[in-house]
Amino acid sequence: MRLPRFLLAGVLLLAAVFLLTSLFAQPPFHGVGVTAAAVFLPVWCVISVVNARLGVVSAGYRPAEEALVLLPVFGVPAVLAGLGWLASSTLWDGGPVIQTGRAPALFAAGLALWGAILLIAGLLTRKPSPARSAATAAAVLVPLWVLLCLVNLTIGVLAAGYTVAEEIPVFLLNVAVPAAVAVAAWGLARRTAS
Repeated sequence: MRLPRFLLAGVLLLAAVFLLTSLFAQPPFHGVGVTAAAVFLPVWCVISVVNARLGVVSAGYRPAEEALVLLPVFGVPAVLAGLGWLASSTLWDGGPVIQTGRAPALFAAGLALWGAILLIAGLLTRKPSPARSAATAAAVLVPLWVLLCLVNLTIGVLAAGYTVAEEIPVFLLNVAVPAAVAVAAWGLARRTAS
């Protein structure tokens, strides 16, 4: 069944966006939840609509059937994004803004993002296979993750006052962990398929 995998992909993507927003926000920023929702919702809407379109065009489902599936595919993660927004504004004064323990939070965001991409790749391809999904996930995650880690490096230099020389080793470690997991999973899936 595809619905639970789509819901898990949505939750993982939302978790990654919320963590990244919490990491990139600088005090006294009070809009982590609303910013995370504003980034997540349009992205998830596009993914959900693409899924519905593929269901009609490729799988031959009727539009009315796909519209019924679109409701929970988009709706459940959207409600969770709204609840994250609400919790952020009421419980954490718009936060949380992660000040300490940033590396584990960044690794968790990278792994959640990779998991979401891996699931989405498997769900949106015509003839999915673990090797093809893992290859797509690695190909999408690695450049995206390098870009996000560059944003983190820039924040470290401009907002936290670190030097570029201090941030480079942290940047390399931040890139390496999720990228290594994605590439290793791709290699394992390729070997298993052979």
